[in-house]
Amino acid sequence: MAPVLLQQTVVPSFGRHLVAALLLLLIGLMVLCSSELVPKRVSLQGKLNYKDAHVRDIWTLVQLGTGVVYKLPGQPLDSPGYPVPPASIVTLDCTPDPKMPTNCTKISRAEVSRVVAPVARVGTDMKLRLLVMVVSYMASSSCGARAGANVDDVLNAYTGDLGHMNFLHNCSYGQVTYSNVTVISTSLPCTRYLDQCDEESIALNARTSATNQYGPAFMSSYSRFTYVLPYGLLSACGWVGLAELSGTQTWYTPDGDGVFNKGTVLQESLHNFGIYHAWCNGSEYQDNSTAMGLGNSCPSAPELRRLGWASPLAQLDNSTLPTRTFKVFTLPATYITSEGNMIRIQPDWLPKRNYIKNLYLALRMQGGGDRDLLDEFDGKVIHTRSMRDPCKQSCW
Repeated sequence: MAPVLLQQTVVPSFGRHLVAALLLLLIGLMVLCSSELVPKRVSLQGKLNYKDAHVRDIWTLVQLGTGVVYKLPGQPLDSPGYPVPPASIVTLDCTPDPKMPTNCTKISRAEVSRVVAPVARVGTDMKLRLLVMVVSYMASSSCGARAGANVDDVLNAYTGDLGHMNFLHNCSYGQVTYSNVTVISTSLPCTRYLDQCDEESIALNARTSATNQYGPAFMSSYSRFTYVLPYGLLSACGWVGLAELSGTQTWYTPDGDGVFNKGTVLQESLHNFGIYHAWCNGSEYQDNSTAMGLGNSCPSAPELRRLGWASPLAQLDNSTLPTRTFKVFTLPATYITSEGNMIRIQPDWLPKRNYIKNLYLALRMQGGGDRDLLDEFDGKVIHTRSMRDPCKQSCW
């Protein structure tokens, strides 16, 4: 084997220093770049909003002062670990998505500064001023055009003889009414977020367009805002109606299951007042006796009471219904009167750990707001259970 010649190469001192300097510069750039890739937490304070999209829960924070909407990965937990209720004013740390700064990929250190009751009594003589924006999309480089619903058809759905205004008036016994319903056409340049049914982007762009067209004074004259989506977004949205719980905004698809369905519109409107979906036999939506389930009829007895629209004929508990006591009550149909149209039973004679629900008895009959009550409930006393705390209802 031929000998291998080894030769020592001497690197000049200046060269060694230059190589070392370049290495340090390269390491510094790598550290700088990697630190820029790590998102920094930001502190936010605002109102916590919740929307039940039927296929997923949507939690957002509307920042105080700016009105900027931040999407949250889930419901915030306070320092003891309890879920923060919707509509609360909360301060939290948000780790933003570098590509979308208003999307929080992680939230922490939530502190509640003001808790809002889950269900606020609506009371009497409440006038709603509703602006309905019928949205359509103009073609852009991002996506194609999408037509919107007919403005006159939407207006008639609200103001017709048996429309949404009439339905709300009857179900609330005239205590909550629409004093003004205005329907306008709102055309928006299509964007990727709009075409993906980002409800907050739809609302922001629609309100901005309406403000530019009609002026700030026009917009501030309304207390409720509804957005009717363009055609063809049902698969992207996954819902036919959406609402803030509690809040002032609702969204609908432009079809017979969405804005043209009185049960859907009443359900989303009552979400704005803090009412949850109705349950039956452990399944959400399956109470067909109320619009808070899958019915086209007025709210159930516990829902009416929570809204402050109706009062019990009797409240029975351990003190008012002693053992071996027999009482007779005459119940009017709920659609006839708001006074004394239900019996509320508080079974406080049970062990505390077992007393988790109150019971309601109410007579339902077809008529008034209940003109479309299903035959299976007509002329029958409905037994409804409700959690002691304001949350989801269920029925037997």
